[in-house]
Amino acid sequence: MDTQKTILICPLNWGLGHATRDIPIIRRLQAMDYKVVVATESPLTELINEAVPGLTFEYFPGPKVTYSKSNLLIFKLLKQLPLWLRWQKKEKEIIDQLVQKHQPQIILSDNRYGARHPKVRSILITHQLMVKLPKGLKWAETLAHRFILRLTKPFDEVWIPDFEKPDSLAGDLAHFYPLPGNARLIGPLSRFMDPPLHQSTNHPNYNCLAILSGPEPQKSLLKDLLIDKLTRSPFKSLIITGEPNLEMEEKFHKEKSLTLIPHLNQEKLAQLICDTPILITRSGYSSIMDLYFLKKRALLVPTPGQTEQNYLAVFNAKNHPFIAQNKILTTPLNEIFGHLSESIADQHPENLLLQAALNTLLSY
Repeated sequence: MDTQKTILICPLNWGLGHATRDIPIIRRLQAMDYKVVVATESPLTELINEAVPGLTFEYFPGPKVTYSKSNLLIFKLLKQLPLWLRWQKKEKEIIDQLVQKHQPQIILSDNRYGARHPKVRSILITHQLMVKLPKGLKWAETLAHRFILRLTKPFDEVWIPDFEKPDSLAGDLAHFYPLPGNARLIGPLSRFMDPPLHQSTNHPNYNCLAILSGPEPQKSLLKDLLIDKLTRSPFKSLIITGEPNLEMEEKFHKEKSLTLIPHLNQEKLAQLICDTPILITRSGYSSIMDLYFLKKRALLVPTPGQTEQNYLAVFNAKNHPFIAQNKILTTPLNEIFGHLSESIADQHPENLLLQAALNTLLSY
C-alpha cells in the first residue's frame, strides 16, 4: 500500500514566472519524500518537467487572457474580469476531480484563486495583495485590495514570497496594506536559490543576453525591437525567447552576431546570466527574485501598460536601471546599458523562511 503523502501544486499559466518560482518548493517537497502532482498546461509543464524530473502532471488549463499592444492594458484586463471570475468556478470543478483522483493532503495554488478545496488544506502563493492602477484610477486601489482579500480569505494560508521591510523586493505590492491574518512571508523564491551557487567564469561567450518572458503580443514586440537594436550593435548577443515547449534550434542574424534560442536548462541559463556582462529582462517579480539570488544587475524593460512591472522597475532602480520599451530604438547603447557590469552587494538576508513554512505546513 502506498503511504506516500501527495501534494497538488497548481501554477498559473501567465508567463513562466509562476512556474519558475514554484520549482524550489517542488524540489524541497520531493526531497522530503512527498509525491508531487503538478496541475498546469504547456509550456509550464515542459519547464517544470525539465527542472524537476519524476513528477506526475495533470492538465489544468486557465483562462486565455489577451494582452494589449498599447499602454491601455489595464482597461483591457478589466474588460476580461468576468472571464476570470467564470474561470474560478471552472477551476473549482477541475480541483474536485483532481482531489478525487489523487487524494492530496495539501493544495498549493500559485495565483489560481479557484484552486482550493474545502476538505484539503489549501495554500495560495501570491506577492500581490495590492494592485497598482493608473493615475485616473488611483481611487479604486483600495477597492481592488478589498476584492483581493475576498479572494484570499477562503485559503487556509497565503504565502507571500518576500521579506519584511526594509529588505522587501515587492514593496507596496505586498506591504502597502497590513497583511491579512492568514498570510505569512516565506522569503523570495527562485529556481536559482538552491546550490550550486553560480559565479562568473570571466570568460563570456556573449556581450549581451536578453531573456524574454510574459504573454503575447508584448513578448514578440520586444523581441522584434531587440533584434533591430542588437543587429546594429557591435555586440555578440543572444536572445532567449522563453519557449520551453519548442525544440532547441538556433537562429542567427547578421552573420551570427545575434543568436536566438527558445530556452536553456536551469544550470546553463544561470551560468550564462552570471557570465554575460549585459543582461536585459522584464521587470516581472519572478525575474526580480532571480536577479536577487544570482546577485546580477540587469536592464529592466517593463511590459507596456502593466502597472505592476512599472512599479517594480522603479522600486528596484537602486540595483537595476530600466527603460521604457518604446525608447529602445531611439536611445543610444551607452545610455541604455550604463553600468550593468557592476556587481551587486549582498545587502539582503538569507532566505530561511521557506523551509520553516514547509515544516509548519507539513506538520498538519
